[in-house]
Amino acid sequence: MECDCELFQNVTIAQDGPNKKAAEIGDNCSIGAGAVILAVTIGDNVKIGANAVVIKDVPSNCTVVGNPGKIV
Repeated sequence: MECDCELFQNVTIAQDGPNKKAAEIGDNCSIGAGAVILAVTIGDNVKIGANAVVIKDVPSNCTVVGNPGKIV
């Protein structure tokens, strides 16, 4: 299985706590520099802008920007 995901520098991928759910990232995603992904599910073919803070699940084929992250 091949997962094509592009992460730029200073990306933070967090989980809820010890032994709890971590963020899940789908295939063919691009996550911009300084983005923060907080224990959510990211679908396939998603682009996340630089410095975005993602606190809600993101469906496939979307672009997310801002703090908090919004689908555009």
